[in-house]
Amino acid sequence: MSWTVTEEPALRGFTVEWLAVDAMILSRREQLYRRKGDEPPTPLGRVPVTWWRACLSRIRPAQRLLRAMVYNVAPLPDGSQFVTYGRQVGVLRDGRYVALAGLVRPCRVLRGGAAVDDVGHVYFGEYLVNNDRGPMRVYRYTAGTKCVEIVHEFTAGAIRHVHGVTRDPFDRSLWCLTGDVGDECRLLRTKDGFRTLEVVGGGDETWRCVSLLFTASHVVYATDAEFTPNRVYRIERATGRREAVGELDGPTYYTIACGEDLFFAVTAELCPSQVGRSATLWWLSPTGRLERLAAFEKDRLPVAIFLPGTLHLPRGPGRADEFYFHAVGLRAADNRTFRVQRQASAAQSAIPLRS
Repeated sequence: MSWTVTEEPALRGFTVEWLAVDAMILSRREQLYRRKGDEPPTPLGRVPVTWWRACLSRIRPAQRLLRAMVYNVAPLPDGSQFVTYGRQVGVLRDGRYVALAGLVRPCRVLRGGAAVDDVGHVYFGEYLVNNDRGPMRVYRYTAGTKCVEIVHEFTAGAIRHVHGVTRDPFDRSLWCLTGDVGDECRLLRTKDGFRTLEVVGGGDETWRCVSLLFTASHVVYATDAEFTPNRVYRIERATGRREAVGELDGPTYYTIACGEDLFFAVTAELCPSQVGRSATLWWLSPTGRLERLAAFEKDRLPVAIFLPGTLHLPRGPGRADEFYFHAVGLRAADNRTFRVQRQASAAQSAIPLRS
């Protein structure tokens, strides 16, 4: 069994934000689209932006500079879509965007960092630079309303920021991931909507991560370590025991599962822990084999200004035999979308590995 990686020319310039068996939600700058099967994308709605931002975002380096892109899309039970764009948080209802009230301040929500629980509440945390280590908040949005509410506040000095909130589909708990230094790196879990929080682990960069994957027996993550080697870890549900599965060539932001096949997208952040200059895609097979599937070299634009080199992965129920990723800040691949498919043969990946 192997996986192939090929570009999807029909989706060039589009990011697959949400993926299901029979449909997907795409973004292109401030516009969202729905696509069914192989049909052309149809407009779903648009996040309103100023005229000058809309104009500048059509120039790719300027779009990256302004962070003028969608970060999260989550369909809700009432038919609306929860959306974060730049530092804006809102919902699309019948194609019309409604900004949500209740935020203490505008904030970015990291890609994939918003979780929807069983009744349709959306949970997300503040992701800001926060060098002075002020208080950071976790919010909840209830579908059908026009505002968010604070469900948890980390006191000043506790953390730098929230990397994300994610839902465990097996026990329906919510996990909150925080960073960045020392005890700020934590995996936290709540089973009561953030009324209480359990510390699963923390204290150093081996607990610093941006996303989690779940299986019936384990919780799996790859580290977002800046200074120490990055590894894939799995935590056994029955015992809480943690073990390292293998080492990666840099920090991981985004992950996705196809059944029991797990995938990790290493970011070209060019930090001290990085090996080389590439964003890479790794596959962890159900048998425990860790294999690099593809690599794309970082382009020449500075990371801090024009974003690191990333592979953006979709959220949603997904598909058993394929998924997509969108390349950002990568030489010869920026703003292109690729399809990863399961193959029955041992054929080589269609994207050659490059360091």
